[in-house]
Amino acid sequence: MRSCRIWLWGCFLGMAGIMLQCAPSGRMSVLIHMIDAQEAYFSGELLPTFGKEKEYAMEVVHYEDVDSIDAELERYEGEIALVKVPFDKAWSLVSKGLIKPLGSVLTDKELRDLHDTYLLTSLGGIEGKQYYIPRKLETRIMVYRKSKVAEAIAAWGKHVEAIGEDLKKYNGYGLPASYVLEEDPNKWDFYDVFVVGWVWAHTSYDGETVGRVAHRGKRYSGTALRVIDRVYQCGGDSADVLDMTGEAVVDAFHWEAVYASAGIYNERMWKEAWSGVGVWRGFKDGGVFLSFMTQLDCFFIHGTGRDGLDGYLDDPDDMGVAVMPRGVSLELDAEGNVVRRGVRAITTGGWWWGIPHDTPNPRASYELARHITDMENQVQGCSRFGMIPVRKEILNDISVLFGGGWITNVYDVSLKQLMNNKYTVLPYNPDFDDIRNLYLDAWFEIVAQGQGAAAEKIPDREHIKSILESKYAEAAKQYL
Repeated sequence: MRSCRIWLWGCFLGMAGIMLQCAPSGRMSVLIHMIDAQEAYFSGELLPTFGKEKEYAMEVVHYEDVDSIDAELERYEGEIALVKVPFDKAWSLVSKGLIKPLGSVLTDKELRDLHDTYLLTSLGGIEGKQYYIPRKLETRIMVYRKSKVAEAIAAWGKHVEAIGEDLKKYNGYGLPASYVLEEDPNKWDFYDVFVVGWVWAHTSYDGETVGRVAHRGKRYSGTALRVIDRVYQCGGDSADVLDMTGEAVVDAFHWEAVYASAGIYNERMWKEAWSGVGVWRGFKDGGVFLSFMTQLDCFFIHGTGRDGLDGYLDDPDDMGVAVMPRGVSLELDAEGNVVRRGVRAITTGGWWWGIPHDTPNPRASYELARHITDMENQVQGCSRFGMIPVRKEILNDISVLFGGGWITNVYDVSLKQLMNNKYTVLPYNPDFDDIRNLYLDAWFEIVAQGQGAAAEKIPDREHIKSILESKYAEAAKQYL
């Protein structure tokens, strides 16, 4: 009997040992914000391979709003291994001490390897310290319906006098002297967008005559970044963006107000508070023919046939892409020449992986970040969800990687846009969240609810300038 008990006890210990060997050695939680299809891939395919190899139970914690990252890190104090952070949020988190410097985790050799492997790592460091590991790059490009652009190009000449008269209300002159609408959207400037937008806004489609140009109009960071991009296009720099003064800032808001007042913009973008999904649906229901979107947006608009990305166009081949239009001033001189000529550069943005300051195992956190961004997983993420890769070895062979077709075209145009951007990025400022919110407040006051949206008012540049200087530039001073 005693020998039987010993045998049973031995069997129990043996089974317990096997169970302990098979059990996860710990739990790793990743704080993210992703589109549903992307999150399903991330949690269902990407994380489990790391968890199985390292014997961790992997968990995804989702946040809805980028401005809630701080609160979520505090809510899950000591539990988060990695956090996905947008470029525009990076330095406010660092200034609050919420992100661990990588130098406290890595050797000098490992830091050098990080810089050798990824592009633009310097953007994730400040004051000699590296804080972030790149996840993906992104920039906006111009996205349009090819067929509708072709229609506008064919028709604009019949409307040129009416377009000029309309513009004269806003700049006292009309179209620039010797104006011609370029057939190639890659050569367009702000006037060209006005012209095609005017043609669409004065043509009935499915019984509706409305504006068909749009961008995000929700009160969130995506809308603010579009307006800030326009400041850079108008020739502004980081100092102009931060203090909200200068001709480029005024030109940016002036154009936005005129696009709204002249009916170029589809007013649903602010009345329905469009996020990216709202713009996608606009392409689907015919309310949008042209917008300014990221690579991820392009993949959703076109569709890929997998991961739930079914597309928003009846004819996906009708989606065209081009670099961003050149910024120019609405003001013309007495001879009809633009007074200020800008550039095609906008901000290069993207997302980082950051290690929270109180993470349980920072070394494991770094290993997870490297796993997520390794060669195989980068290729998967880029080819399935429109991410611009951050690994140098992929960027060196991107055309071969995507094998031609519409995906290669999106990436080719995106890389041209990155070349136009050069080193244009959002300013380093720990209070940038607050400055970004000032741009939102100004856009809603001046454009969505003010001179732009009110058809009976003609947006006056000097009045817009006085609003910006007296109210918003004054408010921005406290953050400089």
